[in-house]
Amino acid sequence: MSMFRTISVMAAALLLGADPAAAANGAGGGFAAALLDLVGLGLSFGCLIVSWKVLSFVRGGRLATPWQWLTTAFFLFASGQVFALLSYLASPSIVGDVVVYLRILGFLLLFLGIVKMRKVLA
Repeated sequence: MSMFRTISVMAAALLLGADPAAAANGAGGGFAAALLDLVGLGLSFGCLIVSWKVLSFVRGGRLATPWQWLTTAFFLFASGQVFALLSYLASPSIVGDVVVYLRILGFLLLFLGIVKMRKVLA
């Protein structure tokens, strides 16, 4: 039950996070929100690199498919963070919607990868 709680907290934090469009319009955050998005980009890019390395080690094995899902999820998170940073420069309303959709899709793929990995390891 603790994995379900952890994933629920992650989902709530992801979906209730700061809106990049509001921060770009000056409604809140500003520099602090951009700095937080930059930190998120660094973390998601680091997770992408680590998952890519692990995927290269398990290539062809039973754990390859879950690690492909995880690598794709981290790529989507990193792409969402890039779009969040671009929302401070470009059209915030359009880019803000893309960020939310990328984060939701990334979370779903992350969840799918974790579930498939648990099935393989069980």
